[in-house]
Amino acid sequence: MAYWVYENWTHEKAVVHKSECTFCRDGKGLHGTSGNGNDKWHGPFVSKEAALETADQTERQLKKCCEICCP
Repeated sequence: MAYWVYENWTHEKAVVHKSECTFCRDGKGLHGTSGNGNDKWHGPFVSKEAALETADQTERQLKKCCEICCP
């Protein structure tokens, strides 16, 4: 299982997702693209811990795991 980190500059957040999450879709997101100058997907990572470590390294204020992926 792979994990991804979604980083969003506008909303000051970094969120960890499982690759199969509908919000992630293997780093493609809801709309199938990334990199519009507002966000970026990091990954894939082999563990949730590795993804959380990357989220912690971002400068975003909110760092968490997706409520669907990590209940």
